[in-house]
Amino acid sequence: MHRLHIIWNIRRIHYDIAIIAKSRWDKRFLKWCIMSGAPKVIALGVDPHPAITELVPLPAPHTEHLVQLFHRMLAPLGIQAVAGPLHLFADPTKVATLAQQYGVDNRLPILGLQISARRVLQRWPEANFIALAQMVAAMGPCQIILLWSPGAADNPTHPGDDTMAARIVAACNLPCLIPIPTRTLEELIGAMELCGRVVTSDGGAMHIAAGLGKSIVALFGDSDPVCWAPWQVPYILLAAPDHNVVNIAPLEVFQALQHLEHDGESAPLPISISTSCSAVANHG
Repeated sequence: MHRLHIIWNIRRIHYDIAIIAKSRWDKRFLKWCIMSGAPKVIALGVDPHPAITELVPLPAPHTEHLVQLFHRMLAPLGIQAVAGPLHLFADPTKVATLAQQYGVDNRLPILGLQISARRVLQRWPEANFIALAQMVAAMGPCQIILLWSPGAADNPTHPGDDTMAARIVAACNLPCLIPIPTRTLEELIGAMELCGRVVTSDGGAMHIAAGLGKSIVALFGDSDPVCWAPWQVPYILLAAPDHNVVNIAPLEVFQALQHLEHDGESAPLPISISTSCSAVANHG
């Protein structure tokens, strides 16, 4: 009955266009487009279907960012503009409240360390975060905001990193380290807004940082850097050669931060570094 109610509500809106927002259409998503009654259905893919009125061809695999890929579906609507940057806006009141609550001084360089990652091969070890924080603190006055998803590690529905964060804070023993548990999306956005640069594994938090226009050192394990790199912000991407971020050394991340500080703020293009070699390449 609940599903029938949803279908009825969708059909009564009388949509003109339905877009399957997926890198390749499948029958489950197409079913909902058909049920919507939209006369025009736009989808990415190779195989045609009678219900898909505009089938947008796919580029060669691993050649386009997901933003560019999805942007292709605007062509049937007559939109030819190049995809622009992401824009995410933090609540100024929330940002000010967090700054006051945790004693954040925006006169100092502020680095965000976001330690949570759902995917196993994207989880950078706590020992590496400790070593990196100590290297950064040794360089001079600064503040380091430690960010994580709160909760117990053994929570079956939404594991958190309270225990790991507590161990990092205790092991670092740095006055400049400010732990901020982000219990809500609003808190994560507000805390990220306080940071100048951010170190994080690939994931939702990384794209929030990109939406806020932050400079990012992005750690990539088993996710595709071509599709999922930070979009149109200064960044350095460290890709583990064996697809496991455990093998990205703290010194590599520290050097990437220094490089980003000196060159990344004004760089028109992001800088991508693979840890399997010494080459540096630019990607648009």
